[in-house]
Amino acid sequence: MARILWHSTSPWSASGYGTQTALWMRKLQEMGHEVFGSCYYGLNGAPTQWNGITVLPAFGANYSSPALHQHARHLDPDLVIDLGDLWVMDAGLLRELPMAHWLPSDCRPMSEADRAVAEAAGLHLVAMSRFGLARFREAGFVNALYVPHAIDFDVWKVPEGKAGLREAAGIGPDTFVIGVNAANNDAIRKAPSEMLLAFAKFLQNHPDSLLSLHTGVHCDGGQDLEYLSESLGISDRVRVVDQYRYTAGLIQQSDLADWYGAIDVLLAATYGEGFGLPIIESMACGTPVITTKCSSMEELNPDGLQVDGEPFFNGVHRAWWIRPSISGMVAALEEEY
Repeated sequence: MARILWHSTSPWSASGYGTQTALWMRKLQEMGHEVFGSCYYGLNGAPTQWNGITVLPAFGANYSSPALHQHARHLDPDLVIDLGDLWVMDAGLLRELPMAHWLPSDCRPMSEADRAVAEAAGLHLVAMSRFGLARFREAGFVNALYVPHAIDFDVWKVPEGKAGLREAAGIGPDTFVIGVNAANNDAIRKAPSEMLLAFAKFLQNHPDSLLSLHTGVHCDGGQDLEYLSESLGISDRVRVVDQYRYTAGLIQQSDLADWYGAIDVLLAATYGEGFGLPIIESMACGTPVITTKCSSMEELNPDGLQVDGEPFFNGVHRAWWIRPSISGMVAALEEEY
């Protein structure tokens, strides 16, 4: 069996990459491989042990490219697996490693920034969606592989008592609850403004509705969701996750599974997804999802409620997403209501 060095966020971090790191490092270990973890987020200053796996700390810039390089020199792994964004990493350091990079792709064609690093480092690419696989192969990475993200069905499952979850959350039995689970660290891609505006329009005809946000309200690089809600006059019909617990990573997966179980529909109509873990988490909990008809969302939600949009071009890289349609979101919410 192989010695594998896994580089991503820490396996205990409350993020999508943290979830995948925890699942896949354990699975690789179960398969008999010798697994080590390397962090670019979630651990600093000293190594630690997690489920019998040595996890090494972050240091240096470019998603801890220097740390990964030094950890690899020390461990001499047969394979390095890196999960996360590629464009920010140091191609010169990655070039020396036996490395496969598992990365998202949410635009067409492949991001020029990702492509430049991948070509300079000579990396083997792994796509987390079939959309991404097609983009990588079109860009010349003909040996790219496809490995989708995974979820634990012992955690993500249809709840036994939806009414009890709603009562515990203080939600009335006749309230229509729309959920949004998206990191608020980008002002555009997750479409927070569009989704809040769609809810405001929907609320005019359905005052018994509630928007439940699992995200940070005030985040660097993101939208000021408090200001947006106040500007739209919907603050009294918007509730947010406890901001301290969210920021400190204290919310467990079981807590989030209960949240999915309590809402009526997940609104995930973003500009593009590299994968879209909340989509399959919500579905596994029995809650339907509204997505945009683009990127990986088409393959994750082929039979669900999808919002059509119009393509537009980015003048720098000639990449496109599908623009989330506010009227389309409202129509999809009406159908689900």
